[in-house]
Amino acid sequence: MQKPKIKILITIILTALSSYSYSNNMSSFYSDSTLLALIIVGVVLVLITGLLWGIQKNLKALSAQDADEEPKLPFYQRVVKPITSKWNPTVATLAIGTGIVLILFGFGYKYGMDEVGVQQGYAPTQPINYSHELHAGQYEIDCKYCHSIAEKSKSASIPSLNTCMNCHRYVQAKEKYNGKISPDIQKIYDAIGFDGENMEYIAGYEQKPIKWVRIHNLPDLAYFNHSQHVKVGGVECQTCHGPIETMEVVAQHSELTMGWCINCHRERGIDAENNDYYEEVHKRMKVEGKDYMTVAENGGLECSKCHY
Repeated sequence: MQKPKIKILITIILTALSSYSYSNNMSSFYSDSTLLALIIVGVVLVLITGLLWGIQKNLKALSAQDADEEPKLPFYQRVVKPITSKWNPTVATLAIGTGIVLILFGFGYKYGMDEVGVQQGYAPTQPINYSHELHAGQYEIDCKYCHSIAEKSKSASIPSLNTCMNCHRYVQAKEKYNGKISPDIQKIYDAIGFDGENMEYIAGYEQKPIKWVRIHNLPDLAYFNHSQHVKVGGVECQTCHGPIETMEVVAQHSELTMGWCINCHRERGIDAENNDYYEEVHKRMKVEGKDYMTVAENGGLECSKCHY
């Protein structure tokens, strides 16, 4: 009678988890309650696992008794105890404890290095299905047309709806929707207050911002300046963001970890000859007889460059 109840309990928990995942599909990657929810789910799963293991053990013992068979000893009593019983109890305890700690430390270290803060492949659902493959790929719109301050500012900026309306005041993709305005373009109109049928802005309309979900998240302790890389360094957008012109749905392409940035600084050279920003560097290179200098050689590995 226990097994049906356990199956029902597992079904209820999985349904609750699915509902939770669905309801948070439109939320940001980070949530204040995410860690707490994961801890609760983890504890519940551990308890269920322990309960199932206990039930299975008892059922096997009862089955063995009914069959007049001697129950099979647990793994510890069969394998571990015969070995450790020959050791000094203190030595055995320390050895087993040390082994467990080292294993847990190894898993924790790997998780901390490869998982914490690493969001490679992160592709959240956005409020509008904007296709970079269509705009940047098929129509070859320059990235800096929409991200207009990437050459002048620390941030690349999120395009304003006015930028969208430069095209979509007239481009409505009706041919794809049986003469009706594209649902995603209509979301722009609803946010900015534009009557697409009469081709005019609605007077006195209370505009609403589009709540885009940030994809590329650097920790607060790290400083990154787009203008330094795009304008001064001449770095192409695809170097960090990958083949953005082929992405129907944008995902984080690179690791964006500290090691990834350092490796780039060690390998990438400075175009000192064709960039007035590096005039003094170019003079120094001539004096030293160099024709190539990496970002690292120009102070690109100094801690204060990125951590301020």
